[in-house]
Amino acid sequence: MHLGESDETWKGFPFQARTIRHAQVFVLGEFAGFNDADSLDDFEKNMPSQTGSFLVFAWDETEHQWHVWTDRFGTLHAYHAWDGHRGALGTFAPAVAEAASQKKLDWEALTAWFSFGFFPADRTHFTDMRILRPASHYVFDQHGRLLTQARYWNWQYCPDDKRSYADTVEELGRVFHEVMQDALRDGRVAVPISGGLDSRSTLTAISSDVTRSGRVWSYSYGYAKNSVETKIARQVSRARNLPFTAYTIEPYLLDEMDRLLAYTEGYQDVTQARQMFVRDDIADHSDVLIAALWGDVWFSDMGLTPAPNISDNALLQYAIKKVRKKDGWLLDHVVPPNPGDDVESLLNGFVQNELQALQNIADPDFRIKAFKTEQWSFRWSIPPTRVFQSAAWPRKIFYDTRLTDFFLTVPSSFLVGRKLQIDFLKRFAPDLARITWQVYDANLFHYQYFNTLLLPKRAIKKVWRMLSREKVFERNWETQFLNPQGRAGLEHWLTRTGLRLHEFVAPPPLQNLLDEFYTSPTAARGYTISMLLTFSAWLEKWDN
Repeated sequence: MHLGESDETWKGFPFQARTIRHAQVFVLGEFAGFNDADSLDDFEKNMPSQTGSFLVFAWDETEHQWHVWTDRFGTLHAYHAWDGHRGALGTFAPAVAEAASQKKLDWEALTAWFSFGFFPADRTHFTDMRILRPASHYVFDQHGRLLTQARYWNWQYCPDDKRSYADTVEELGRVFHEVMQDALRDGRVAVPISGGLDSRSTLTAISSDVTRSGRVWSYSYGYAKNSVETKIARQVSRARNLPFTAYTIEPYLLDEMDRLLAYTEGYQDVTQARQMFVRDDIADHSDVLIAALWGDVWFSDMGLTPAPNISDNALLQYAIKKVRKKDGWLLDHVVPPNPGDDVESLLNGFVQNELQALQNIADPDFRIKAFKTEQWSFRWSIPPTRVFQSAAWPRKIFYDTRLTDFFLTVPSSFLVGRKLQIDFLKRFAPDLARITWQVYDANLFHYQYFNTLLLPKRAIKKVWRMLSREKVFERNWETQFLNPQGRAGLEHWLTRTGLRLHEFVAPPPLQNLLDEFYTSPTAARGYTISMLLTFSAWLEKWDN
């Protein structure tokens, strides 16, 4: 079993260990019921209600077996490899692969990775290595061979139709406050703030006592000194009298590739982890970070409300549309052509298998939400949080079981247009609700006039941008690539002689792609370039 990481700046996990009868138990992360269990059976029985991000490893000395439990949403990742002779288990994918993988690239999984931006199901870069899935109990023998795998928790969506909307808002306030009080309980706390609603929701629970303690520091980042995002974030932090730092993201990515690959392990497009720009400051300012990740999903419907009478095939196509990227260059040029292979059937099969595992959810809107949580969240959203974890322990508020159990009772109709979250903020933090919501350029009391009374204001701003020819970067790849340093870096990782990448795609098409990208830097080409950069850097660092 390997629990270590490769980078000396990695701060690791909270750690607990104890002996229970004939078992040695090790917990990585925060596990509320660690001292409540008297046996491994108790761990299994109590697991569904446990809060926090954790991995539990246990060595049963009697049976000579390893047991592993993941938390409900797989917010900490662990991997298992078996090369036919030896096994490895650990939290750092490159070390697990080095110990017990034949390192044969899994091109089916890579096809999905290029198409979706994340690996499907439990697949990884290698055919003989798997990620441990959420809400699951694994048992391995003493040689590292997988014996059993089973879920200890399954989705049960039971909307409470008897609870009034007003009572639902009140219950949300109670549960959210309880979760946030736990998250703020100790240490120096960093609170990232954006121009949206999720991060400001976390501030509703920051009391004047917490503010006066001096333990909480807030920050935000944008792509220009006059960033709307940092302007709004400053107003939000001021409303709660919090220390605040605004950052303007500059080119950093190509100088930080080694650390980024160590933190994200190559599982996600490296441009998505823009928090890397402020990583060292987070480490200096805090011990704990409040991560508002996935709040927008819980607080939104998935576009199928009211619930339509939708066929299984139509739901499958809807789910694929949610995750499929538009540009096909990667599939045309990188994935090896195998005669007889049907890429569309392969991708459909990955999504269909995940949806079938959720067929007990009758509401199609919530089934899509559960699918996104099991896949998109698990495989795409979580890897960049390891950048936070390298600096300070991230407490992922919207993965707390108390809060997610609440959302399992909320009718989807209450969530259309973020209505529940808006009314929650208006009810419990009207001062924060009066601050502009970036998406609508209006506060929560007036945003509904976006396409009526606010239309002239929006038109004036658009005309001003056109007259001033103001170029606004909205995506990290624009900041990192659309400059001479960025182009030189991309040529280093994509076209220089001797790259492993050239075993799978020849240099001329790559050079043509770069030329087209710099002639017309569209979002689709930006995605393609970012994924190629990630894959090439991963090949050089972890598969060389």
